[in-house]
Amino acid sequence: MEAIAGSPLRDRLLLAAREKVETQGPEALRARSLTAQAETSTQSLYTLFGGMPGLIDALVADGFDEFAGFVEVIPETDDPVADFFAKGWAYSEWALAHPQLYRLMFGLNGGGLRHHAGLEVALAGSIANSPQAQRSLDVLIGSMRRVIDSGRVRPAEPVIAAGQFLSATHGYVLLEAGGLFGSREDGRVLIAALAVNLMVGLGDDPERATESLHEALSRI
Repeated sequence: MEAIAGSPLRDRLLLAAREKVETQGPEALRARSLTAQAETSTQSLYTLFGGMPGLIDALVADGFDEFAGFVEVIPETDDPVADFFAKGWAYSEWALAHPQLYRLMFGLNGGGLRHHAGLEVALAGSIANSPQAQRSLDVLIGSMRRVIDSGRVRPAEPVIAAGQFLSATHGYVLLEAGGLFGSREDGRVLIAALAVNLMVGLGDDPERATESLHEALSRI
C-alpha cells in the first residue's frame, strides 16, 4: 500500500483536482472521483488534507502562487503607471487562461460546493487566507503604491485605489470569460479605455496616462 505521508501522493491529488477544475469547473470536485483519478483511497485525502475543504484550500493557495508569479515577472521601469497597466494586463491574461480555477480562487462557486474567496480587499486593509493569496495582494497594492509615490496621481490609500482597479479588472475577466464582448479584441479595447479613465480619475494627466498605456501594450 502506498505511503500517504509523502509528497508525491499529495501532488497527485492536487493535480487531479486541478485537472477536474480546469476541465469541468469547481462544482465537479468530489472526493471519490478525485481519489480514483489519483489512484488512491479517500482516506489518503483526509490524512493529507483533512478532507475536501483542506484540499480546496491547498488548490486555491497553489493557484494564487502561480497567479502572483505570472504578474510579478512583469519588469518595473521608470514609468510606474505603465508597469501597473502591464501587471493588470498580465492579471487578465492569466485569469482568462484559467477561468475555472480563477472562479474557485475568488469564491465564485455553485452547486453543493461552498467556499470563501482566497482574499479580500477591505477599506481597513487587505486580508488573505494564505501566504500565497497575500503575495497576490502585495503585488497589486505594491504596484499601486509606486504609482502614488511617483506623484502621477493624487495622494490616496493604496488599498482603496488598487481595489478600484481590481473591481474593474475582475468584472472584465468575468464578462470576457462569458463571451459578452463578442471578441477578445473588443474586450481589450474596452478594458484599456477603462484603465486610462480610472487612472485619470485618480489624478493622472490624460495624455500621460494614454502614453503609459501604449507603453504597457508595447511590452505584450
